[in-house]
Amino acid sequence: MLRRAMVVGAVLAALLLFISSCSTDKKGELKVKQNLAARVGNSRINEAEVQKRYERLPDTQKKDYSGLEGKAKLTDLLIDEQLLLEEALEKGLHREKEIEEKLELAKRTILVSEYYNREIVGRIEVSEEETQSYYDEHKEEFTTRAVLRAQYLFSEDSLKCVGWKERIDRGEDFNKIAKNESEDPVTAVVNGSLGYFNPDGYIKSVGYSQVFGQQVEKLEAEQVSGVISFERGFAIVKLNEKKPPQQQPLSEVRNRIIDKLRGSKSMIAYNGEIARLRKKFEPENYYWDKVEKTRRTPEEIWEKAQLETDPYQRVQLYRNLVNQYPDNTYAPQALFMIGFVYAEEVQDLVQARRTFDELLDKYPESDIVESAKWMLENINSPHPQFESIENMQEHIKQQKAGDAEKE
Repeated sequence: MLRRAMVVGAVLAALLLFISSCSTDKKGELKVKQNLAARVGNSRINEAEVQKRYERLPDTQKKDYSGLEGKAKLTDLLIDEQLLLEEALEKGLHREKEIEEKLELAKRTILVSEYYNREIVGRIEVSEEETQSYYDEHKEEFTTRAVLRAQYLFSEDSLKCVGWKERIDRGEDFNKIAKNESEDPVTAVVNGSLGYFNPDGYIKSVGYSQVFGQQVEKLEAEQVSGVISFERGFAIVKLNEKKPPQQQPLSEVRNRIIDKLRGSKSMIAYNGEIARLRKKFEPENYYWDKVEKTRRTPEEIWEKAQLETDPYQRVQLYRNLVNQYPDNTYAPQALFMIGFVYAEEVQDLVQARRTFDELLDKYPESDIVESAKWMLENINSPHPQFESIENMQEHIKQQKAGDAEKE
């Protein structure tokens, strides 16, 4: 089985990547041509094919096959593949149904890929004006982060840090205190050195601490901080070096921007081409007829969701209703129920808020909007835990009545 798999793989590789080709005259004799690199029986491998294979290699492998000796080694590999191909063809593997299907699938994949790259992506142009505009509007994307180098004194006792600061202000050596008294044994041996770090990145011994990084970034080079309170404890920091954020010039990032803009345009171009081809060939998908016959009605989905006891399964059913029947009268109610379940049962207020915002955006005219707004306004405020939407609406009604009486 292993040998057969290797042979099949070699056949596919050889045929699809055009590693080699067979060329014989009517007498079966090898046609002698210039620039021949090797022969295997009556087949030939020319130098152009060796060069094409070399160009397809990853950059990390090219060094192993560069120069005359490298080309010779690469040719040996092509000879090995050609030997397997010759034997596979002689045994008729390419006529087996399973392999014919694989070859046809590979052919289909290659043609689709080439059409996409040539006729869709290949036709996309990104102008200099577009490139400049993106660069101007996304300055932060092309700004390198600040780089700091600092050392610190660490303690879990804030008063100890206050004492260190007073001694440093009187002229005592920072390095000496760090080495002899800092409570961080890892950095104490190197005078409290934290090395180089970004303010919002990982910091040796400190870890990820936005509070610490921001406080250190405010310092000037050679300046000593006051007491900094962060997640692990307290610190006095001396900033040794500071490289501020720098804007990369357009010349350095132009290709990145072009690739990004071309990528965003590719989907638009792809959708446009698919729309054109659908109009041209008028395809029909008969599976959708089967789907329609098995699809539940909005009423059936709503009823099933109402009976479901697991909150996550209930959310999924409501979401299915919204996705399948976005224009149905049940859709805004289902979307509200998703937010309601997240808020009252799952206690995921982030997802609840997102869902209620989605409801207001998609169905601003729905009768349920008022309830959604109330939930958004009170989602972080203390309120009774509602067992149902009816309980909540009754609570809103009573609250409004009470507010009216106060006025």
